[in-house]
Amino acid sequence: MSGGLRLAEPVVAPDPQWQEAFGDLVEWLGIAIDPVPAPRSAAFRKMTDWARAAAGAGGAVQFMPWQVISPVALQSGGEAHLPRADWIASYLFDHTVGAGSVRSAPLDLMLMSPHPAACVADEAGALALPRPAITEAMIRAARAEGRSRIAIIVPAALRNGFARQLLSADRALTREGLELEIIAIEQALGTLTLARPKWDALIVMPELRSIVFALLAEATGIRAAWPMLWHGARGSMLVTSEGLSEAGARLPLDAPVLIQSLAVTLHQAGMTAAGRRLHEAFVRLRDNGVVTPSRGSPAPYANTRSDTEFVSLICAGMAIGIRPVPQWRALGESLAGGTSAEPVRLTLIASNPSSQRS
Repeated sequence: MSGGLRLAEPVVAPDPQWQEAFGDLVEWLGIAIDPVPAPRSAAFRKMTDWARAAAGAGGAVQFMPWQVISPVALQSGGEAHLPRADWIASYLFDHTVGAGSVRSAPLDLMLMSPHPAACVADEAGALALPRPAITEAMIRAARAEGRSRIAIIVPAALRNGFARQLLSADRALTREGLELEIIAIEQALGTLTLARPKWDALIVMPELRSIVFALLAEATGIRAAWPMLWHGARGSMLVTSEGLSEAGARLPLDAPVLIQSLAVTLHQAGMTAAGRRLHEAFVRLRDNGVVTPSRGSPAPYANTRSDTEFVSLICAGMAIGIRPVPQWRALGESLAGGTSAEPVRLTLIASNPSSQRS
């Protein structure tokens, strides 16, 4: 039985630059790839069939971060070409480049949404809510990464419905070590325009995701694509990128997206040590002032290299440094980080600030 990374053949094949950069990183990490044969059906090549292909791959990952998905496609019940999944998560991680001896806290945000197909209305004329199991799965995923400040951003009319859902959820999931806030999109706008949002995880209804994504991109200055994971039943997973692009857009080689997508994929596959090694190399190279066009820096000493060159520098062992590497929660909690002995209160905000449970 192979101990390599199980990857299903991607529905949308990579460009040569992506393929070469991916191969170089895998070789540098010393990871074997365990390819899963594609179904023989010609329909496998169609974008509309990529979810069916993933299911046929026995739970293997479809790794294709060169395919950009726009959050706009999730509106109005989702466009027909969307991959099938239960819920999705994108990651925004960025740290200060070359900040001397003191580094400000990195941006480390997880943006989740239920898939539009996983949202149902419990009665005629009502707004659709995700199934309770999907909501719990998203909260569980955030907690597994050590994220404790979660906002659920919804249309105002859904606040009470979400509150009822959470009050009946597994108490062990929502009780200790968690600050959970249900907030209408209108109330969330002010915080979303800050360069450092106060939350470390967001659960956003599909129809609001494009608004939230655009606000975060503008406020943080990270307007490039983010790694995006599509979580399905029985552990199936598709890796794409997310960006405010046209439908069906393909992303030119983007080293940060490739590296972060591969790191989180390795973690999800149980190869956390390799994922953290890749993350450390990425951070250290940027600490040395080396940046890419999509993730630049205003620092006067920043050295902008092409994405191909950036990957080559990592594989050549140029990512060196002595400063501690900031933890990325997407790769799990660090054992050295420790945990607080004092539980954090759970606050559910439903229809108004006075409607709380602690």
